[in-house]
Amino acid sequence: MLGSAAMSMSIGRVSIVLWALVASAACGKPKADQPEQSPPAVTPAIAPPQDAPPVSSEGYDQEALGALHFDISGGTPQARQHFFRGLLALHSFWYDEATKEFEAAISTDPTFSMAYWGLAMSKVKMLWGDDDLTAGRDALKRMPAPDRLPPHDQAWVMAAVSLFRPGQGDARTSRNQFLAVMEQLHAQFPDDESSLFLSLALLSLVRPNDPDEVAVRHRAAGLAMEVFKRNPKHPGAAHYIIHAYDTPDLAPLALPAAQAYAAIAPAAFHALHMPAHIFARLGRWKEAAASCQAAWDASVAWVRRDKLSPDHQDFHSLTWLIEIDFERGRRKHAEQTMAIFGGAVRGGLTHEKRAAYANQVTSFLARTGEWARADELLAPLKAPATDAAADAPGGSMACGGHGPLPNGPPTDLFERRAVLGTRVTAAARRGDQALLVRLLAERDAVDAQIRPFLVSTQPKEFVDSSDQLRVLVRKALIARARGDDRALVAALVPLALDQDQEFTGEGTAGGILHHEDRAEALLRLGQAKEALAEYRLVLAKHLGRARSLLGAARAAAKLGDGPASRELYQQLLATWSEAEDGTDGLAEARTAVAAR
Repeated sequence: MLGSAAMSMSIGRVSIVLWALVASAACGKPKADQPEQSPPAVTPAIAPPQDAPPVSSEGYDQEALGALHFDISGGTPQARQHFFRGLLALHSFWYDEATKEFEAAISTDPTFSMAYWGLAMSKVKMLWGDDDLTAGRDALKRMPAPDRLPPHDQAWVMAAVSLFRPGQGDARTSRNQFLAVMEQLHAQFPDDESSLFLSLALLSLVRPNDPDEVAVRHRAAGLAMEVFKRNPKHPGAAHYIIHAYDTPDLAPLALPAAQAYAAIAPAAFHALHMPAHIFARLGRWKEAAASCQAAWDASVAWVRRDKLSPDHQDFHSLTWLIEIDFERGRRKHAEQTMAIFGGAVRGGLTHEKRAAYANQVTSFLARTGEWARADELLAPLKAPATDAAADAPGGSMACGGHGPLPNGPPTDLFERRAVLGTRVTAAARRGDQALLVRLLAERDAVDAQIRPFLVSTQPKEFVDSSDQLRVLVRKALIARARGDDRALVAALVPLALDQDQEFTGEGTAGGILHHEDRAEALLRLGQAKEALAEYRLVLAKHLGRARSLLGAARAAAKLGDGPASRELYQQLLATWSEAEDGTDGLAEARTAVAAR
């Protein structure tokens, strides 16, 4: 952590630091000619109006992003309005909108130094590690007269610098440096923004099963909650509370923030989606579906408004809608939503979105058991990717992220691996051993091509654990293809434990949970007691999960425990209050409950 003397010395030489940052950075753009400018006048901080204008005729309110106060210097009133809107968008992870607004602030008043800080920060995706270092450094390089800023503003500039230093290696290193600077900044200049950016810095370093994970989550949430109490319209406060408590055990603590966030920033599709993280944790599927539908609709309206490419749409929320529909017993609606995604792929999407589609096909097939449809559902991927040019040397992916290979992340390979993952799983589920062996060899070849990228960008322990996991997955796939349930039950043990860690952090369960797979194999082996225990493990972490409720009810019935079975069926019927007729298990649940 920086001491106070070190911080004072740093902010006194901020222009030298910025020059060194960009001069030594690889792939930096040439500095644009910038005339000598007089220092901007210090003007009172202003916040955007809290009353949102009427919703547009297209149902898209482009102004409602919340309200905040940040006591910074400089900028004309119009430029400051753009700045504050950009900062509000940034707190809802609406990076494209934040970038647009900070650029508008700079265009309106080129002497507004803190607008360049905002532009740089919009190039950092704190929780995702997908940073545009070149663009961020360029924004800081262009900042006029940084040494003439007041100490408060200089401290914020130095915080941004910590995220863009060359030679950091990976995103985790930059987050550690940012956290150290934010600790000192918050101690010297405590306000809502320092509280929230410190909260975000803490969250960026949380890893499942870290010894201090829960303590860090509570501290991050506490910082955000204090702001939420002072300003219930601050989007970052509600947002970071949700992220901090997005675990099975802590989710109930975030329910008030989840219920408030969408109303705070209804224009930001991520703000509309995030409440679903908590609703899904609590088995509140109808509310989760409403959140994801609203997020998808808002993203579509935004893309239409700004004439953006379709890959800007919120396909993350769209995939959640598919999963939630299955939880609610709405198979037909899930099929329709899957068709929307497939149509978008046919129309042209990036490799990243296409890989997500392939992964969703796997989950969809696991939910339905219709593995013979794999080719049909993967057919949209025959259309070319919109970023195919980036696959060639010197393509548009170059120089992105932390320490990538010459051509950047191999997104085309990630897509190929996702498609092979679908086909591999389908072959195993259908018992086609010969096809499985051939497809595993193809996937091994793709993994070998991806490995140099992982080695150059990820910690060694991550690469090692991925290698180990690949061996375990292969073992389970072969056991399944052979129809060897005893071997399958054994092979799934370490995979289930690994998946438990995955869902300790944020995420929603797809169609494949290894505990459920174990339970179903145990039932086939006549071990109902052990199967019931597996299902209960799932239900402890995934409240209201339909597949486990149904499986647990059936296992309890096999054990002759009528009361437990009926209770589980009753819970299932509550989850399936709007289920389609013909949903597997619906009739038997109704019969079992009626016989009580």
